[in-house]
Amino acid sequence: MREHERSEDAEQTKTQRYGQILATLARHGIGIVGERFGKKDDERDQSRAEHVRVACEELGATFIKLGQALSTRGDLLPQIYRDELMKLQDDVPPIPPSEIARVIREELGASPDELFASFDRQAIGSASIGQVHAAKLKDGRDVVIKVRKPGVEHVVEMDLEILGDLAESWSQRFPVLDEYDVRGLVREFGDTLRSELDYRREAANARFFREIFAKERGFKIPDVIEEFSSERVITLSRVDGRKPTELDGYGKRPRATLSRRIARFVIEPAFERGVFYADPHAGNFLVQNDGSLAAIDFGMTGRLTPEARRRVADIFIAMDRRDAQRLSDSLIEVTGPTHPIDRPAITAELDRMMERYVDASLEEVRFGEAIAELLELVRTHGLRLPGNLAQLFKALAMSEGLLQTIDPDSTLADYLEPMIGKLLYQRFAGEQWVDRIRDSAVDAAELSIELPRRIDRVLGEVERGNLRVWTRVQDMETTIARFEHAVERANATMLASACIVGLAIVMLFYHPQGWQRWIGIIFWVAVTLAFLIALRTVWATFRKKREAKPGPR
Repeated sequence: MREHERSEDAEQTKTQRYGQILATLARHGIGIVGERFGKKDDERDQSRAEHVRVACEELGATFIKLGQALSTRGDLLPQIYRDELMKLQDDVPPIPPSEIARVIREELGASPDELFASFDRQAIGSASIGQVHAAKLKDGRDVVIKVRKPGVEHVVEMDLEILGDLAESWSQRFPVLDEYDVRGLVREFGDTLRSELDYRREAANARFFREIFAKERGFKIPDVIEEFSSERVITLSRVDGRKPTELDGYGKRPRATLSRRIARFVIEPAFERGVFYADPHAGNFLVQNDGSLAAIDFGMTGRLTPEARRRVADIFIAMDRRDAQRLSDSLIEVTGPTHPIDRPAITAELDRMMERYVDASLEEVRFGEAIAELLELVRTHGLRLPGNLAQLFKALAMSEGLLQTIDPDSTLADYLEPMIGKLLYQRFAGEQWVDRIRDSAVDAAELSIELPRRIDRVLGEVERGNLRVWTRVQDMETTIARFEHAVERANATMLASACIVGLAIVMLFYHPQGWQRWIGIIFWVAVTLAFLIALRTVWATFRKKREAKPGPR
């Protein structure tokens, strides 16, 4: 009985939350209409964007995170919406220290006063999901403890379930949402947010970056205190320093060195190991007294498969060579369009874009501006980047903005071009070349085995009417008409030949009465018709050749 009552209470809570969300959206005039974002009505769009931001703030943690995620998606939203959503702040009043102490006791088995030599009850940071306190271990080390607020996981899961329901129902009513794959976006967002809720993932990220840069001078990555970390609590060694934007008195060379370290921190793990730091803003870096760079938040990271790294490299290589056709091919391959696209128009726009942003080589690219316009092009053509690639491009653009703030002479492309060259070497001549050949041979063997099954699957889809093929033919009417005429003549010829062969076979075994009298006439009539048809074909060919010859000039 008690379990049933709890179930009803939970269902009622979800129903109430569902009503709250719909009421908030309605109050701010947020709905789905049969038009796309981006139509020229700046004043109206600005008002809509403000309402979207305020609604996210009112609805709490999940929607604040959703707004922040959408603020980086230039392939989905116009600039005016992204600028407004960037104003979303995840700073909220801290909860009482007694609540934090209760979570620590549940997770680590004892109260903070028992576990630590000292525990600062005054929070040094509070967000919608977690709260941060300073402490000192009994061995004298200073640490910071981030604690997930109690009950937040329940609210997040409920909100994600409601978002999934809304995406499903609205996608059926409004086809424009299917073009943006709203269901897939909600799934991606849910996976990202659940990862952020689990502090074991953040601890693993911190260990990963610490391992990469452990032997590198000039980098300081906090150490995870394992015995005081769990799913809801993470304890890290404390690092101090100044923000990269507060470098008064720093000379030209130290600024250039710091810029190089930030670029390496973002680029090298991404392209060498397939893991990248996804939130490289000034608040997540500290510059220590000796000039070392420290990163302090590992909650947001992204991952790239080897295939994704290859595709990103292809995009940058095409930009380096100013090859609009190759860039267009790479972009379409990455986005995987689900509707007809205008490839020539995309190629032409990319060509114009590179004329503006690419002077001579990748070293001269104004990277942030180029990526912003590239994402805008993706959006206007109804394409969509995979979430991890959109996250990578956002991180790279943020990094370049930070580099420009520290050292105006530094650009991200200075560090990106050598990495792309390294990727090319590894692909074609590096140590993994033999492994790639072996993997390709295995893939080819598997394909040869699976091919009949896949063909059968495709034919099944054709029979059920589920296979759609998009094609576009321009200025081909005359050619198509000639082709149809040629097919008709070929069909007639094959039909006549089949009749003649069939008649000859029948006559071998069947001799109707009086057939000898008529066979000669039929034979000579057939020979005459065949001769006339052959003569007509030769004359038509000769006439076409004469018409094709250029006249005198």
